[in-house]
Amino acid sequence: MGIEELRDPHMPVIYGEDSCEDTTRAREHFDAAGRVFRYVRIDQEAAIRQRLHEAGYLATPVIMIPDGGLFVEPSDEELALILAETA
Repeated sequence: MGIEELRDPHMPVIYGEDSCEDTTRAREHFDAAGRVFRYVRIDQEAAIRQRLHEAGYLATPVIMIPDGGLFVEPSDEELALILAETA
């Protein structure tokens, strides 16, 4: 089973953990831009965490955007790109 079904066709999804500074930074970027997104805490969703890890995504956050883009532990510049692409 792949991870494609974890993508939301209507909004970006941030997979992360509250204890991760990069996850917090990503969520703050989306909030500051007034953007709607779904946040999934993989520390509370063991099956999703396992699927991401099995697919090779070990760092957080993993951000999936509706058009098929996938970003792992994005920089501030990549977050700006994500926000522009999902405007």
